[in-house]
Amino acid sequence: MILPDIESSQLQDEARKRKERLEQWKNKKILKRKKNDDSDGEEKKDDEEDNEPMEFPKPIFRNYKPISKDLNAILLPKPKLIDIKPMIEDVGSGETNGPPPIDDVDLTTLAPRKPDWDLKRDVEKKLKRLEKRTTRAIAELTRQRLLIEQKGSHGAVDFAEIISTTSRINQHQEDDDD
Repeated sequence: MILPDIESSQLQDEARKRKERLEQWKNKKILKRKKNDDSDGEEKKDDEEDNEPMEFPKPIFRNYKPISKDLNAILLPKPKLIDIKPMIEDVGSGETNGPPPIDDVDLTTLAPRKPDWDLKRDVEKKLKRLEKRTTRAIAELTRQRLLIEQKGSHGAVDFAEIISTTSRINQHQEDDDD
C-alpha cells in the first residue's frame, strides 16, 4: 500500500500549489482594481479641468465620392487594376496548366443518397442467402405435398414422376442460385 501514500502526497502537493496560484491571482486582481480606481479618479479630475473637444475619427471614403470639396483630401486613391486580358486569352486558347475539365458527369454520383443506403447494402448479402434457403424450403414442402397426394390418390407411389418433379425443382433452384 505504498503507492496510494505516494499518490496522496503528490495530490496534496498539487492542491497546495493550486491554492497558492489562486491566492496570487486574487491578489493581482485586487491590485489592478485599486490601480484602476485611483487612475479613474485622477482622469475625472483631468477631464473636468480640460474642456477641450475630443477628436472624432476621420471618415475614409472607399466606395463613394464625397460631395464636399473639403473631404476630397481624405478620399482614398483608386486601386490599380490588374490586366486580365492575357489570362482570358490563355483560357480561351485552351493552354491551361490545370487538369482538363470533366465533360461526362454521372448524375447518379451527384444525386444525394437516401439515409439508409449503407444499411441496405450491408443487409443485401444476407437477404440473398435467406432467399435461397426460402426457395429450397418451399421446394421441399411441395415435394412432400406431392408425395402425400400421390399416395392418397393412387395408393402406390409413381417413382418416375417424383424423380422428374424433384429434378425439375432442383434445376430451377440451381438457376436461381446463379
